[in-house]
Amino acid sequence: METYLSIEGLAKYLDIAEKTVRKWVLNGDIPYHKIMKIIRFRVSEIEKWIETSGKFPQANDDGGHDGDLFAEDEAGEDGKGIETVGNGGEE
Repeated sequence: METYLSIEGLAKYLDIAEKTVRKWVLNGDIPYHKIMKIIRFRVSEIEKWIETSGKFPQANDDGGHDGDLFAEDEAGEDGKGIETVGNGGEE
């Protein structure tokens, strides 16, 4: 099983602000998966991204955003922001 992180979970994992993670998603700077309106990050992809990029991209405030990214998760998380789920046959 693959481990997935929410925006909150990734921010905690990387010890950065959630706002920064959201900006990276909006700018296409970080690998992510959108399941309906829910954004999730595969830990394996994040680790590879960190290794290959050598640094975190700079978040810039361009003012534009997709409102779905700023909506509350409706996935019924346990508040930890970290979930382990099967890949459902997708890769």
